[in-house]
Amino acid sequence: MPQFGEGDIKILYRDQIRVFYSKVKFAQEDGYNEYKQTVFSNKNGFLYSFTGLRGDARNLYKKIKAGTEKRVKLVKCPTPAEQLAHIEEADMVIWAAGYVTAAIQIKDESGKPMNLWAK
Repeated sequence: MPQFGEGDIKILYRDQIRVFYSKVKFAQEDGYNEYKQTVFSNKNGFLYSFTGLRGDARNLYKKIKAGTEKRVKLVKCPTPAEQLAHIEEADMVIWAAGYVTAAIQIKDESGKPMNLWAK
């Protein structure tokens, strides 16, 4: 098993790292405030319920932010060009950048796009 030094492991992210909390007030109590207050103004509601880190990933993020996990460095790289510089120098890359939902074009039998709707 390799021994990693300070900052040897880099986690690249594009925009911001979202962390799930079952209530906004729990995030505030935990010191997590990396979200727009206007979007999550209901302190009894979920915070990043579909996109937020959970479980071990959340615990690792909290350790990195607290400075107790020094082997891992968070690096903001919003563009593919910035990401590529780090990827090309890496010994190993684990792609875990989330997903983007692609729209599916539905067409009728003549090839004309159909607009779908539901009540």
